[in-house]
Amino acid sequence: MSNTIEFNSAQFVTIEFELASTAQRVLAALLDIAIFIVYFILLVVTMDLSSFFTNYGTMLFIWLLIIKLPWIFYNPVMELFFKGQTIGKMILGIRVVTLDGERPGLREVFTRWLFRGDFIWISADFLVLLWLGFGILGIIFSSISDKNQRMGDVLAQTVVIRTKPSMNYKLKDILAIKSQENYEPIYKDVIIFTDEDMMLIKNSIQRVKQYPNPETNKFVIELAHKTAEMLNLSETPQKKLEFLQTVLEDYVVLTR
Repeated sequence: MSNTIEFNSAQFVTIEFELASTAQRVLAALLDIAIFIVYFILLVVTMDLSSFFTNYGTMLFIWLLIIKLPWIFYNPVMELFFKGQTIGKMILGIRVVTLDGERPGLREVFTRWLFRGDFIWISADFLVLLWLGFGILGIIFSSISDKNQRMGDVLAQTVVIRTKPSMNYKLKDILAIKSQENYEPIYKDVIIFTDEDMMLIKNSIQRVKQYPNPETNKFVIELAHKTAEMLNLSETPQKKLEFLQTVLEDYVVLTR
């Protein structure tokens, strides 16, 4: 089973997310590097700096400006303005969040950036070996960490989660459950919920069936209590899983 982390939503419902694995994080980083390699090749092919600048020092400065600086600040800028994601993370369906489940701020992205070692690229290129050392240490640290964190994550109090869970379901997967012709909804107030709420219920039911452990059982119980409260029920039905399944079926029938 994948490592998970729980956050409390604005509705005070505990939501569980899968943590991104070390392999997923490394692959996302490699995708980002590949993007910059393409960027570098395009610049080399389309621009001959020596033909524009006869002064070698000026040419090196421009080279630093258009090649190195974008890479040096790529990760913190992307994570700050794109909700904890770089292009590689977007492709892999992972993103950086704080331990409270919020998008990272300037302090968090700066701390993570500092321990990536990308600033090394502003100096001589032979120091790239030191940059690789940062990367290797990050992989090792993430591999042994309970939350798959590297050192920068620990100090920034962030984690990397999956935005595309391994168990991903859509409402179309359950549209065949019931129809109004052969089913009478029990909880007609379920129309107050959203598709996202129903996805949470659907995934929770599936998870507790696949991983029947105390943590998943506790989550389903809390989810059932919150669902009953939002439906203005005097008490939560005793059979929590059956109750959530009924709510799900009622929603499908009444909203499709």
